[in-house]
Amino acid sequence: MVSKEITKTPFKIEEIINFQQYPIADLSQKKAFDLIDNCRQQLQQAGCCILKNFLTTEALLFAQEESLSLAPEAYYATRKTNIFKTDDDPTLAPEHPARFFMERTNAFVPKNKFPPQSLFLTLYHAAIFQKFLAACLSTEVIYEYDDPLAGLVLNILQEGAQHPWHYDQNDFSIVLTIQTAIAGGVFEYAPNTRTPSSENFELVSKILHESDEGVKQSQDLQPGDLQIFQGKLSLHRVTKVIGNRQRHTAIFSYTKRNNIIGKVKDSKLLFGQATSEHYQAKQS
Repeated sequence: MVSKEITKTPFKIEEIINFQQYPIADLSQKKAFDLIDNCRQQLQQAGCCILKNFLTTEALLFAQEESLSLAPEAYYATRKTNIFKTDDDPTLAPEHPARFFMERTNAFVPKNKFPPQSLFLTLYHAAIFQKFLAACLSTEVIYEYDDPLAGLVLNILQEGAQHPWHYDQNDFSIVLTIQTAIAGGVFEYAPNTRTPSSENFELVSKILHESDEGVKQSQDLQPGDLQIFQGKLSLHRVTKVIGNRQRHTAIFSYTKRNNIIGKVKDSKLLFGQATSEHYQAKQS
């Protein structure tokens, strides 16, 4: 059932994005061009770009209120997973990274639980936002993920929960920090651990066994900060949350190809359900 707790008049995009700090309404302007160039450099050098205070103060307060309202709708399912989110393969050597399983205890609120007036939905659908992201990613256009559940989610980590090492299925991830944990809940990533020609298993295995070789941390992420992250190429995780304040992030999923929907199996694992759209996509 869609959450109906939030009843405020929907925000306009001009009230959501901190245009004073991020003048992206017109990407042909020099300030916008310089910002995009800086983002591209960060992505090329570190695989991650962080935009501090991306939301206006009022929008952030409403986003936090909305996320607290949606949090009870989160689907919790503890399971063992490897970095590729695949089943165990006994034909591989025992020390192969694909046979290294970790406990995933984070939860997701799927897109179909967001109310129609959701601030997150407004931002997700905004053409200004999408054009800016596409420019930062050096692509002509990006498309909304057609998946009715995974297109936009809240990632919830309660006390003791973690999101273990993994790769994303999407080419890139857009993550908005809404609420931080009292302690822990640190985003860690190893830029470009895989390439089109190599999985770099030797380095990956070291990281899985707690080596910090090549691993970066984003310990200073604060509510309202936006990340553009190449999670398909960079191994990453969120460490275990300490304390009784949940960690909330909104994940906006876009793709470089149109009409993409997730697999039935993945949807059931993440959200405890699959929709008719998932089954139809499987048959097509």
